[in-house]
Amino acid sequence: MILVTGGTGFVGKNLVRALTRGCKVRCLVRDPGMAGSLVQAGCELVQGDILDQASILNALSDNVEAVFHLVGILVESKGATFRSVHVEGTRNVVEACTRKNIKRYLHISALGARENAKSAYYRTKWDAEEIIKGSGLEYTIFRPAVIFGKEDRFTNLFAGLIKSFPVFFVPGSGRNKMQPVFIKDVVNAMCLSLKNDNTRKMAYEVAGAGIHTFDEIIDLIAAILGKKILKAHIPMSIMRMNAALMESIFPRPLLTVDQLIMLEEDNIVSANALSEVFGLKPTDFTEGMRTYLH
Repeated sequence: MILVTGGTGFVGKNLVRALTRGCKVRCLVRDPGMAGSLVQAGCELVQGDILDQASILNALSDNVEAVFHLVGILVESKGATFRSVHVEGTRNVVEACTRKNIKRYLHISALGARENAKSAYYRTKWDAEEIIKGSGLEYTIFRPAVIFGKEDRFTNLFAGLIKSFPVFFVPGSGRNKMQPVFIKDVVNAMCLSLKNDNTRKMAYEVAGAGIHTFDEIIDLIAAILGKKILKAHIPMSIMRMNAALMESIFPRPLLTVDQLIMLEEDNIVSANALSEVFGLKPTDFTEGMRTYLH
């Protein structure tokens, strides 16, 4: 039995579908009524929350052999901060695994996670990694570049804006580099890692086939949609002011200051574990998008 947290999320849904082809899978979910797709995939549901360790312990009963911890947030809210979800939530899952003597633990972090990062998202992802590394668990940590695929919050967001408006407002210069990785490639690597002893107590950066600037990414999405757009580059100082205003008004703003901080950085790898460790050929960004954007 494999336990998955975050099974209702973008990565989680894809991972559960892959795992259920050969394993029994259980998902810890806050609202079983919102997890119909997991049931259809053949997954068992246990109601609970990573902020409630008792519910995690309950989900870990009955011969659970490994845990995939996927829960993460991109936008903070009153009841869910980066620190509570990424750090304390991870601590709860790790401690529950230790109490239940479950050693195999696989975790989704983020490319860019590091100590003293300007982004709170990256800092808390790093703090979570430090908890895992000091736990004694047989962990595998994945640090993916931005993940794209059907139902992502990346290419689909931009595609929606391109379809709706003739002008696309680009934060900053648009020259920041990204190496988007296809969801199926990430899931395949995670599944391969599950039974590969050589990946234990390792952290891997995984990314896509090519490096693109943000400007190029917008152009590629527009080309797939058959749309001609104008790009207007907005200074980051103005974008940060607008993002701060949206955060003060909306519970789930379209853009946050922390996301802009991350966007100012390059998001690329020097060594891609997808090919070098797992022997997978990264999917071309354009070809991957053609499978779901139209």
